Amino acid sequence: CRTNDNVELVLDGSFFWEVVDLSAMVKYTNDTTGDICNHARSRFIELVSKVTLQDFMTQFNSIAKQVHESDQSDFYVKRGVKIHSLEVTGFRCAEQSTAQILEQIIQETTNRMNRLQVQESQNEVQLREIRGDIDEEKARSELIDIQTLNSNAKSKMEGLSEAEKVKTFIGELAYNFPDMDMDVKISLWKILRKEDALKAVSSGNASLYFTPNDVNLSIEQHEHVDKKQER
Repeated sequence: CRTNDNVELVLDGSFFWEVVDLSAMVKYTNDTTGDICNHARSRFIELVSKVTLQDFMTQFNSIAKQVHESDQSDFYVKRGVKIHSLEVTGFRCAEQSTAQILEQIIQETTNRMNRLQVQESQNEVQLREIRGDIDEEKARSELIDIQTLNSNAKSKMEGLSEAEKVKTFIGELAYNFPDMDMDVKISLWKILRKEDALKAVSSGNASLYFTPNDVNLSIEQHEHVDKKQER
């Protein structure tokens, strides 16, 4: 058969067929195998002539399938046979020069497929690394969110505890000293909190620094002038 771009091919194939009506086969032909091969050859010539060599190389299996599946004639029915499958087991160019070119094309196609497989493998490795980095960043983000929630919850609990202490302290002062001014109550609370802070610092190795305002310290400069007594 010859392709659309005028390349003559020699095809090798195999049939899988079944006799379904023996009387029809005997009645219609005495060379069933020859008839099937000749009919298939005609179908191949018809279909291959519609495609180029490059298309045939990538579609020869589907073309072989069309040879019997798209056959609208009653050729096989009249002979009492049923075709199960038709496969192309090999093909080659009829001319040696064309065969060499075809071999180069096949080799280049094989090399290209190998390069594509290598590239796909590299891309897959890179993709896995990227996905690993993404999962790691997601885990870090989730950890930060959890730590933030815990920190906020802890701060909230500490704030509520501190507020309850202030409320209790002010309430006790109001009960025992109803005439005490609110500013005085707040001042007493601040003094107690400073005492708690001093105890916390003194229990560790930390250093505590005070400003002059914290200890009511004032630094004054006095100028001494010697007066000479005049005689």
